[in-house]
Amino acid sequence: MIRKLRIKIVAVITLILTVAVFGIMTAVNVMEREGNKTQIQSELKRIADLDGFLPDDYGSIDPYTDQKSGVNDCFSVQIDYFYNVRKIVLTRDIVVQQDDIIGYAKEALSAGSSYGEIGRYAFCIQNKYYGKIIVFMNIGSFQQAEENLLFSTSVIGLMTILIFFCLSLMLSFWLVRPVKETLDKQKSFISNASHELKTPLAVISANTDVLEAQTGDNKWIGYIRSETTRMNELVNELLCLARLDDKTGHKLVMSEFNLSDTFLQTALPFESKVYEMGKTIEVEAEPDIMYKGDESSIKHVLTILIDNAIKYSYENGKISVRLYVRANKRIIEVYNTGEGVPKDQLNKIFERFYRRDEARSSKSGGYGLGLAIAKASVEAHGGRITAQSEYGKWMKFTVTL
Repeated sequence: MIRKLRIKIVAVITLILTVAVFGIMTAVNVMEREGNKTQIQSELKRIADLDGFLPDDYGSIDPYTDQKSGVNDCFSVQIDYFYNVRKIVLTRDIVVQQDDIIGYAKEALSAGSSYGEIGRYAFCIQNKYYGKIIVFMNIGSFQQAEENLLFSTSVIGLMTILIFFCLSLMLSFWLVRPVKETLDKQKSFISNASHELKTPLAVISANTDVLEAQTGDNKWIGYIRSETTRMNELVNELLCLARLDDKTGHKLVMSEFNLSDTFLQTALPFESKVYEMGKTIEVEAEPDIMYKGDESSIKHVLTILIDNAIKYSYENGKISVRLYVRANKRIIEVYNTGEGVPKDQLNKIFERFYRRDEARSSKSGGYGLGLAIAKASVEAHGGRITAQSEYGKWMKFTVTL
């Protein structure tokens, strides 16, 4: 429980941070991209207004070469009304073949937009008295800057997420500490209280036997005996949970045994009880299935599941118990016709003290601990237990070892 809570805390913190970092990264890169786009379009328009020549204030003069620096390679193509090339203007000596220039012009005209990009060139199309002018600008430096920014923000973002992931791991220990302390105290109380209750229950049971011997059997003594038995069952279940929780003090006795024989020895005695209740039970097991585990614990799990199936099956209902091997996994299935459980409550039935129908559970004598014990025992063996149900028709538990 504590481990799952820590995982959830770390996952939530990491997810929130990832979304925030991704949002910031996206915003920074989009703003850079839009800013460059606005600047490029503005420069292209100014050059187009001058029929492809650079404005006088465009770029800055390099004192050593007496040429303008900070100027991107530009060229323009003047097109007449018949879409013939009228003139090609180069802003400075650049290496661009005339066939390539004409190819760029045709591609820009077919784009159907006044602004756009073709590879490493951005273009602008403007109407003129003689037809159109298409101005091209090399935007390789802008694209490289955008790629560098994307790489930098990605690295920073990943490092930030990794650092906060490590911090959230450490933080999770601190956050779950009060919960862990409370849970440990609860487990200690359950264990101590259960042990303390064993003695008075034994005394009550012994005194009931003495009263019955002196006064004879009567309904009042029957009530005492019945409730004492119920209390003993509850105490035993609480002690079982306490032992399963205390992984340091209670260890399963692992040994190899014939699971098929244990399965049949546990399931077949229920036939007479089921018959008396007017129900039917089918027991099926593949022979000689060997398994290494705690035999008594597996018996207890099977007893809990069969008893649960009998209690919550309809009158004249059917119970089916199967053991088989699939893909080297030992699988136990316990099925019963009956009311079942709604899908939204299937995950809750393994919680301690959970009872979907209080009135029905009280009538059947359950405390909401049986399935919790079964799940803890199965997981202690490294297995898993799942529940399936069609509400109003059937219920099935599957144990995979």
